[in-house]
Amino acid sequence: MNVRIAIAVCAALTATPGSLHAQTAADRPSGGIEAAVGGGLLGGAGLGAADANLRGNDSTRQTFRLFATSSDFARAPLWHARVGFALTRRLLLEGALTKSSPDVRVSVTSDAEGASPVTIAEKVDQYFIDGSLLIMLDELRMGARLVPFVAAGGGYVRQLHEGQTVVEQGEVYHAGGGFKYWLLTRRTGRVRTAGVRGDARAYLMRGGVSFDDHPRSHVAISGSVFVGF
Repeated sequence: MNVRIAIAVCAALTATPGSLHAQTAADRPSGGIEAAVGGGLLGGAGLGAADANLRGNDSTRQTFRLFATSSDFARAPLWHARVGFALTRRLLLEGALTKSSPDVRVSVTSDAEGASPVTIAEKVDQYFIDGSLLIMLDELRMGARLVPFVAAGGGYVRQLHEGQTVVEQGEVYHAGGGFKYWLLTRRTGRVRTAGVRGDARAYLMRGGVSFDDHPRSHVAISGSVFVGF
């Protein structure tokens, strides 16, 4: 969905006669289903480093390094779709599908024969399927329409190597926050709320593409358009 078009639609909805009496975040109804779509940027993360060694034949068995490697995830655009259910005006349960396609880069350096450093890259299709609990912080409301929130949750990560020849799986957890800005709030009608939203999250991933057993962290920022029914 084109975000500019979606925002224009939301703005047009706020001008309908049936909604002129209720245009603030404080007037938003409780309960109902909310859907959101948007995109942003997923930050990079290190995947570990290792040396390629030969073990000597002498009594001390000292190792001889052939070359060193380090690897990382490059940052990449992300796209997401979310569906939530408002338990109350303050609490929202939410499920999300997030897709990104970062490059996995492996750098080879310190070659024993003096070869120049080289970097090899492979694209990975990455999917997060997770759930979250959002807590709206109405006491920190800024103006009539903008309300901050905090969120945390976890789920499943699936990664497909380039050519979809190998599948990796793991776990993903996140914590963060953001804001929601209501352009439309009303208690009747098919569409009862609409607005825009910004998120900043820290992701912690276990499993999946990795060259060691350590969890790795990513930071993501994104924006979206939401509609409530």
